[in-house]
Amino acid sequence: MSTMRATVLTNYVDVVRQLGLSPEKLLRTVGLSPQMLSTPDRLIPSDAVVRLLESAAEQSGCEVVGLRMSEPRGLSQFGVVGLLLNQQPTLRDALQMARKYRPLMNAAIALRLEELGDMAILSEEVLTEVPLPSRQTTELAMATSLRLFHAILGKDWHPRRVYFRHEPPKSLEAHHRVFRCPCEFRADFNALSFPRKDLDIPNPSADPQMARYAFDFIESVAGAATEPLAAEVRRSIYLLLPLGQATVKQVAESRGCSVRKLQLDLGRIGTSFAQLLDEARRERAQLYLGNPRFEIGQTAALLGYRHQSAFTRWFAGRFGMPPSEWQAKANAHGAPGPTLPDALRAQRDGC
Repeated sequence: MSTMRATVLTNYVDVVRQLGLSPEKLLRTVGLSPQMLSTPDRLIPSDAVVRLLESAAEQSGCEVVGLRMSEPRGLSQFGVVGLLLNQQPTLRDALQMARKYRPLMNAAIALRLEELGDMAILSEEVLTEVPLPSRQTTELAMATSLRLFHAILGKDWHPRRVYFRHEPPKSLEAHHRVFRCPCEFRADFNALSFPRKDLDIPNPSADPQMARYAFDFIESVAGAATEPLAAEVRRSIYLLLPLGQATVKQVAESRGCSVRKLQLDLGRIGTSFAQLLDEARRERAQLYLGNPRFEIGQTAALLGYRHQSAFTRWFAGRFGMPPSEWQAKANAHGAPGPTLPDALRAQRDGC
């Protein structure tokens, strides 16, 4: 089961009450309780968190619940891991630590850093057990990541551009206030785009001694929070699929092991790379095609298929009907599919 730490719901109660809703009632509807929020390190189902925030947005009519929850936040919500991140010599080092200790922070948020020409792109993905709209959780996660950038580069720093997979809100006031840069919606993925050189700007507040203290403490407890192998591989697949790189070789290299060792390790826990890849594609296919704006060809590309015909054959074999028929049944009304922003496409293609 994909989980998040209860600290992800910091400020939830206050924001929901400001919107005129009962946080206790909303928590109960997704199987949570106020008592669960009193222990920041408690693990709670990520699906429940996603449904909770979407429900608050729907019932209140506020399209920026996640962003409102993010605004008073800092790295302190991550405890000693936040201290470690804050003391890293550069943003690059901080992001490496964030990925390494992700299970101690938020195991349901996957991060991937790409360096393309003179730009860098930090992609984020909310991992749930079943396909769920995750607009509020996604925006909360990306705004929280921005706090890490501010801790290293200063509060005046802002991304070059922010990309969201979901639809734009009626008003962009909150997005511009939080991110202070152009925001593009209906993109192929969620990401912060910024100058590559910013990764290596020295952190003026870095304290090597404090970083060593935090590192030693985390290492002493990290074993109990090690991410299960299947979850780690599934996370890598989610991030690599839109890039057309979700191969066993690529995932093995990202883990620093051979393809043979990865396959053997997965076999020992009763699964395989092919099975995990297929499960990820099934979940993503339903999520994308459940949105009438996603065209079949775009969905095929996002799932790593170079040819739409290959995707159509795979989909029909799994769902018993062509993707066009499935999408028509899932959506009452169709609409043109979104496209990857041209600027980001050029960056990803190395132009």
